[in-house]
Amino acid sequence: MHRLFFLITLFFILANVQSLLYSQSGESDPGVQLVDSYVAAGNITKALVELENILVKNPANLEAQEMKINILVQQDRGKEAFKDIEEYMVMYPNKPEYFYLRAILNLQKEKYSKAIDDFDKAVQTKMPENSVYKVYLNRGMAHFYLQDYDLAEADFNEVIDRDSKNAAAYHGKGMVKYELREYDEAVVQFQKALHEDEGNPITHFNMGMTYFRLDESDNACYHFNRSCTLGHRNACRLLMMECTEEINISK
Repeated sequence: MHRLFFLITLFFILANVQSLLYSQSGESDPGVQLVDSYVAAGNITKALVELENILVKNPANLEAQEMKINILVQQDRGKEAFKDIEEYMVMYPNKPEYFYLRAILNLQKEKYSKAIDDFDKAVQTKMPENSVYKVYLNRGMAHFYLQDYDLAEADFNEVIDRDSKNAAAYHGKGMVKYELREYDEAVVQFQKALHEDEGNPITHFNMGMTYFRLDESDNACYHFNRSCTLGHRNACRLLMMECTEEINISK
């Protein structure tokens, strides 16, 4: 596995940002479920119209707002999404949900300091308790990208204190420990993430990279194999290049 050393910087995926940004808990309301069906059918126009109908009735529907932003960003309409949130912030000043949503857009644009400022405002203006974990989770990612690892870990711990089964928060802690070269602890955190979300290809990939750093080729290749099976192309590439002899599918 000698060539892995040269590939690790290229292929180490820090996070599945979309899964963090739009992670939900609980059941979606029927309107949002209908939007899901439109998106699945590829009818983006109907999906956006239905989201507008939902938001006319309840502008503070965070799930609908997040979904709208997600759709617009995926359609390369990020500027439209940002303008939309700015308009809502004028109509509904000091609503924590809109500070949060603007922070999410800035996080996606890699404007991490601006994102943190708005995440802070979302907390200060009393983000609803059932959603505040999202603020800490994504603020933790912003701190992570700024290499403020202590602050990142503190935010991920805030999430875990509220929800001990939050896979994304354990994944975030695993990334922090990896960057700090605390590889044994990174393995512990990635294991906790996989306990809650075993089918996450990104976590398996990052676990494989961590085992590589620990010179545990069998474990590394097992997780690359699992990640590849779940659809991670970079994992498949590493598997073919480096793990032909080490794959242990039955492990």
